Amino acid sequence: MDIDLLKRFGSIRIFAKGGKLAPHKPLLLLYALAQFKNERIERIVFSDAESMVDPLIQTYGPFNAKTSVTYPYARLANDKSGIWWIEKHEKNASGDLSLAEARDRDLKAGFSEDVLRKFRENPKLIDLVAINLLDRNFPPSLHRDILDAVGLYLGQDELEVVIRKKRDPRFRGIVLSAYYEQCAICKYDIKMNGAAVALEAAHIQMHSAGGPDEVTNGLALCVIHHKLFDLGALTVDDDMNVRVSERVVGDWGRKLNDEFHERPIALPRSTSMAPAPQYIHWHNRQVFKGVVR
Repeated sequence: MDIDLLKRFGSIRIFAKGGKLAPHKPLLLLYALAQFKNERIERIVFSDAESMVDPLIQTYGPFNAKTSVTYPYARLANDKSGIWWIEKHEKNASGDLSLAEARDRDLKAGFSEDVLRKFRENPKLIDLVAINLLDRNFPPSLHRDILDAVGLYLGQDELEVVIRKKRDPRFRGIVLSAYYEQCAICKYDIKMNGAAVALEAAHIQMHSAGGPDEVTNGLALCVIHHKLFDLGALTVDDDMNVRVSERVVGDWGRKLNDEFHERPIALPRSTSMAPAPQYIHWHNRQVFKGVVR
């Protein structure tokens, strides 16, 4: 294991001012990792990165995220980590990469030469770097989706490491017990041989964003509502009512809105276990793809 390389990737600034989620850099890096691992492509071109990564920024970034892949495409090269390279280019009035130039020239970028050399010598480092990026930036419920979206495939053992790493194994049991082993939104509670099935303990404030493994930062959610919660399709407000994003569409989106929007969640067995306001506010501001009034 190359500890130095992992530290360099771990040192990149991943949050914007005020703690606002900014997954632009990790998403671009994961895409570049996939390109190198799958096709040995060392220099990606802007048009490909834009078409692949921009939709992911909208999906996994904060509500009304206006930053495109243009931002990390050049800014990564300014990080002291020295992990990124980009062709020489002009800067706009704000000191950033010009979108017009990036498109016209199909500007090339990629990992710095010493990083590429390390990947060539030890391809396993690609997976380790990907695990590090996922663990530090995204909730576990979204890891497989993100990897699929960028085309990067890890072995099952590696992915399990991401899911287990640095998390209190007692968190799930405490949260599920607090909510009577049922989904706080839909009250799903199927069990087999006495064990809850497809029911999970969701962090309200993401673990990777400093959210603690405490019951007041947890909700018992079925796998569907857990993923929708982590994607920002729904949230919970101060009155413990469900809020569904107006971005949710389709027949099932209509059902989600009709059945749960502005309806109260199933509260835990004690008021001391209820979601804490600071974690609810964090999710409302940082993750929910809508406005909570």
